[in-house]
Amino acid sequence: MAQIIDGKKIAESIKAEIAGEIFQNFYHPNLAVILIGSDEASKLYVALKKQAAKKVGIEFSEYLMPANISQDQVLEAINFLNKDEDVDAILVQLPLPTQLDADTIIQSIDPTKDVDGFHPKNIKKLLNNSADFIPGLPLGIIRLLESTGENLAEKKAVIVAKSEIFYRPLKKLLNDLKVATEIVDPKNKDIKKITKAADILISAAGIAFFITADMIKEKAIVIDVGTNKVKDYTVGDVDYSSVFAKASHITPVPGGVGPMTVAMLLYNTLQLYKKNRT
Repeated sequence: MAQIIDGKKIAESIKAEIAGEIFQNFYHPNLAVILIGSDEASKLYVALKKQAAKKVGIEFSEYLMPANISQDQVLEAINFLNKDEDVDAILVQLPLPTQLDADTIIQSIDPTKDVDGFHPKNIKKLLNNSADFIPGLPLGIIRLLESTGENLAEKKAVIVAKSEIFYRPLKKLLNDLKVATEIVDPKNKDIKKITKAADILISAAGIAFFITADMIKEKAIVIDVGTNKVKDYTVGDVDYSSVFAKASHITPVPGGVGPMTVAMLLYNTLQLYKKNRT
């Protein structure tokens, strides 16, 4: 039976440290978030980020844009924020409406304000060991893995994902910990054979209940990055009830990776503030 990795509890501890540093040093970091359209999940995520930012003392500037906005208008807004000396960190909430090109928009963010760390220049610096900060989602996952107390070195990890922006930084961080890492596309016909060899299984497939008990190794650590809607419920990629009995550690959804991602967003906002303004 698995031990639950309590992402919410770990995130609260990180946020307390951030708040303490901000208040003790009279820092005034500012996070700007652009939300385009009316996707309910995106609105909820932005509301959670806003609440968390205010709680730790980070000023939160929210820019709401209609779903039918043009790409040029979005780029103009980002350019304005790039030049605004009071803005330390910029985040564009994904996913975007279909008429907008996410890569072009992400690349338009000033790399020194790209709090998600998705800009190609920031990914390149990370891969070259010269990064100013680490992308929040991969960093949060590493923190969750370290919280298990397991010796991660020499273990094998499998990341189930399609997004190169997500898996490249995470693979680099795992390799730095001496974790051999393999990437597998959810559509790979041999996926079950590949995932069953993993000591650490990380799923960002975006498919509800995709990872079942017969796909994991006995006593594997399972990190569920998925957030999928099933009726009125948010569920992960992992069939939690069946996998729970077989894994050694597992993140719940909600309450696992999600709170950590928010905490690391705040952490990186503070890092950008300190680098650029102190």
